[in-house]
Amino acid sequence: MVKLSEIIRKSTGPRYQERPGLISEAFDIKKQKESLAELKKTYEDMVLHLMLIMDEIKEGKTVADRKIGSLAEIITDILRADNNMLLSLVHIFSYLGKQEDFLYAHSVNASILATNLGLASGYSRSELINLCVSSLVHDIGYLKLSQETINKPSKLTKDEYNQVKKHTIYGVELLSQIEGMPECAAEVVHQHHERVDGSGYPDRRRGDEISEYSKIVAIAEVYEAITHPRPYRREKIIPYQAVKTIVQEEKNSFAPEIIKVFLNSVSPYPPGSFVLLNSGAIGRVISVNKSLPLRPIVEIFFDASGKPPEEPMRIDLSKAPVVNIDKALDEDDL
Repeated sequence: MVKLSEIIRKSTGPRYQERPGLISEAFDIKKQKESLAELKKTYEDMVLHLMLIMDEIKEGKTVADRKIGSLAEIITDILRADNNMLLSLVHIFSYLGKQEDFLYAHSVNASILATNLGLASGYSRSELINLCVSSLVHDIGYLKLSQETINKPSKLTKDEYNQVKKHTIYGVELLSQIEGMPECAAEVVHQHHERVDGSGYPDRRRGDEISEYSKIVAIAEVYEAITHPRPYRREKIIPYQAVKTIVQEEKNSFAPEIIKVFLNSVSPYPPGSFVLLNSGAIGRVISVNKSLPLRPIVEIFFDASGKPPEEPMRIDLSKAPVVNIDKALDEDDL
């Protein structure tokens, strides 16, 4: 499998800087720490790799399809092997470096989430790679929007919002600078803001007028956006509340079959999130039990008295019937 570090070493410019401390120490078992550290570096490389590709497109250069394809293959293969750790990084990272670079982390995160939905839907490896490629470029049209509008720290005016909506049109135009893009990529770029009830844009398509990949990317990118801060919104919604919002408030916007897959593959208590147990202890979810997503494996951070445990302590809630999650917690409130 191609290593991103090898690709980036050949093309890294002055924008790249080592950024230590991007992820908190969440696991005490040595082997898992090493795996997480290695995956953290891979994740950072994914965001940097996409940033470099987008820089080339912004400069008007033609980009070889393998640059996107190799990134999609890495994401796909990691998810197929074990999706827990990569999904945990999605929930830990908002963006790398400067706030205005949120687009690149958003695109990588959305691609991980969308590809995971495709995996849960039974897609083949080639289908997953095409879905991942499409997800990585879904917001490419933002490159043609003004930085002032994208990074505005307050609510957009009507005119500004109408300009932002044009990114679905601009994106299709910019895809011509990437050689060999699959047809599904153009569909996703153009349709990922369409909604099955006809309330979306740019064409107010309904139901089956929207491609399946576009329906998947639509729910993935909305979930990613509301669980991470943005220039105009510093706060984020915790995963539990985000899942609830999508199911209760946005249920008419997304295809029922996609929502079902979403609920089965995106836990309201994903790896990396914090929970309060009925014992009074606070723990961090380290793994999701696929057959019982509401009863994950939790590592205790603070016991009922508010003190860190003397020894590492993990509880598999699927095997501890008397221990339950009282509520999800926001890490910022701890």
